[in-house]
Amino acid sequence: MKALITGAAKRIGHHLTNHLASKGFDVILHVNHSISEGEELLSELRNKYPDQVFKIVQCDLAEWRTVAAQFKQAFEKCGLPDLIIHNASFYLNKSIGVTQEEDMERMMGIHLFSPMMIDKVFREQGGEGNIITILDTAIKTNQSTHGMYLLSKKSLADYTQMIAREWAPAIRANGIAPGPVLPPDGKDAAYFNNVVKNTPLQSQVALSSISDSVEFILKNKNMTGQIIYCDSGQHLT
Repeated sequence: MKALITGAAKRIGHHLTNHLASKGFDVILHVNHSISEGEELLSELRNKYPDQVFKIVQCDLAEWRTVAAQFKQAFEKCGLPDLIIHNASFYLNKSIGVTQEEDMERMMGIHLFSPMMIDKVFREQGGEGNIITILDTAIKTNQSTHGMYLLSKKSLADYTQMIAREWAPAIRANGIAPGPVLPPDGKDAAYFNNVVKNTPLQSQVALSSISDSVEFILKNKNMTGQIIYCDSGQHLT
């Protein structure tokens, strides 16, 4: 089995890469600026699992017009994955009122257009299996503090359900919407602890809960077009 994980070198992506490798997956690790972290992770995986294959692909998903050609080449070189996890993300802290044109394209490029381009190449080359999108529990809200970020994640959620219908039965597509897993960049522990405290379960979401959700999706062969809110109930608030 082979997986592609975007944003594989840090945070949730780093955990999911290690988890899938431990389950026997060969993994294609996508990175952008985190190339050194990706190469370090690649080396660790090759040493730990010498009988498995790990490759790294560097690509700026914001430059979405070039993504199809780059991943076509990657799939031809590495083989088609059985699982794609669209995890790469950028948390743009801007409200709608101050959002610029370049912000709009960047957010849609990273969170919607590039996943679409990758999936189209995968599908056109005969890919089958699972596509999982990592979303955000905030898609249930209309918060505008991170307006374009949230709009692009909402679009990714709708896209997930569209392809679940269009590409069945060869491909199952589902999403995972995490809540407070790790503190956002630039926020301190007090901020994060307050977010956690205000969830119904008052519990930080463990990284293992995200990988457990991935495992649930993979094992449940009758599941497609679903979004799992792995967020300690935050979407209810």
